[in-house]
Amino acid sequence: MDLPLAHIRGAIVKLVDLAEEAVKVLKEQGEEGIRSDILAEQLDTPKRRVYDVLAVLRALNLVETNRRFNGTTVTWLDPKKDLIERVEYEDIKSQLEEERQSRKDLQVQVAELKEQIRITKSKLRRDTPSVEVSEKTEFNTTQLRIRSLSASGFASVKDSGMEVFIETHEPGMVVDPTVSEKDEHEALLRSLQRM
Repeated sequence: MDLPLAHIRGAIVKLVDLAEEAVKVLKEQGEEGIRSDILAEQLDTPKRRVYDVLAVLRALNLVETNRRFNGTTVTWLDPKKDLIERVEYEDIKSQLEEERQSRKDLQVQVAELKEQIRITKSKLRRDTPSVEVSEKTEFNTTQLRIRSLSASGFASVKDSGMEVFIETHEPGMVVDPTVSEKDEHEALLRSLQRM
């Protein structure tokens, strides 16, 4: 038995109308929801038709169902609940962009300040009178520790077996004749690192 096309269209239109009415009632009930049998009573429609509408709404993630001993409770899930208004979104986006720009500006300032500190340290080293020794100094020790005052470090270190020649990028060295105990493990680690 074939149903007339007009009858099918009428049934679909009625189902769409029923869905619209069901959505209105569900939205009014809010987070508490409504039992499906009570929804059918309010819509003055058979439960089977309401179940069809709820099945479609559930497939679209617009409702949530919770079975209980006294019936199934249906709750409307507002898809806009987690969304923010366009104006608010634009404001937040603008604030984020300002924060990013502010952060970039601060990074530039930090880099400039670091450069100023480096220049100031370099000038301070040049302007500070250093002890210039024209004579050789002998140290009664088996160790000497030499540090470059410049952050640039050493330009070259040459060892002939009898003499060590040390050159720095900028003037300023500290010679420390303090003897420190030799760590046997450190020497082993250094030779392993060279491999």
